[in-house]
Amino acid sequence: MTPSRLQYLLDRYLDGTATEAEQAAYDRWYEQQQMPETNAFTAGERNEMYAVIASRIKRKNRVVYLRRAAAVAAAVLIAAGALWIFRSTSLPVRKVAVKQQPAQPDSTVIANTTGSQRMLHLPDGSQVILYKDAAIRFAAPFGAKNRIVQLSGKGYFNVAPNAPLPFTVWSEGVSTTALGTSFTIATKQKEVKVTLHTGKVMVKTNEQVRYLTPGQALVCNITTGMARLQSTPGKTVVAPAIAYGALRGFTATFDQVPLSGVFDTISRGYHVHIQLKANTFNDIAFSGIIRDTDSLAQVLHRIAMLHDLKITSTNTGYRIEKNH
Repeated sequence: MTPSRLQYLLDRYLDGTATEAEQAAYDRWYEQQQMPETNAFTAGERNEMYAVIASRIKRKNRVVYLRRAAAVAAAVLIAAGALWIFRSTSLPVRKVAVKQQPAQPDSTVIANTTGSQRMLHLPDGSQVILYKDAAIRFAAPFGAKNRIVQLSGKGYFNVAPNAPLPFTVWSEGVSTTALGTSFTIATKQKEVKVTLHTGKVMVKTNEQVRYLTPGQALVCNITTGMARLQSTPGKTVVAPAIAYGALRGFTATFDQVPLSGVFDTISRGYHVHIQLKANTFNDIAFSGIIRDTDSLAQVLHRIAMLHDLKITSTNTGYRIEKNH
């Protein structure tokens, strides 16, 4: 007799709908069945299983039928290789050792373990300065679905514009959102201070939403969520200087490429803004190689010396023009 047939007979027996033929088949199987000893359950566990099943049978049958019902239920499940799960709190649960799979990395963490400032560029072109002992965390790949950064400590952000994906920095429950601007966030004791340098940002706590303009700072209490505005009339907050010239890690090869196209490639490769006058360098062709060990300052200096160019540093990068 198959396990499914036994289960069917048991169900019919318990709910009182079994026919005489089904009752006879059930009885015959039971009389012939001898429960083999199995390692699946101990004797004590089987007795507890019987007790649980019997306690849930509402039909008033003889004790021998209760015993038969419990035995059949156990035989059916053992024969079918099923898993017994009882809701009774008294039934002991066997602990099974499960091998834990290591979590797949889904975020990138960058920490400043040096004693000085550390400058870096995010994949979207935004510039970040991490101060001593500061760290950021963001989803990888950054910018695929959002531009959300978790900040610990103090950091400066010069955000690359990308209207469809607002740039948000979270620090101790305080979020600062911008579309394209520069600001500094610092955590000290129980306060988070957001200082805006350029553009406009929205700062949210669990209690308030405030918008800042350049020269303003918002000090947020981590415990209460309340914030107070600080401003210095007539004084512009100066953003920290970024050593753009020290940038490295970009490679490229040019073969008689118009200089305007060369600067455009350099701008994208080093994630820095290079300002040119329209069509100024279209008549100049350049050939050369940029190695990953070449700094941006070295690359620009070589091109400037070769073509007699003037390079001026700006707050966001460089301005390049002809000397004559």
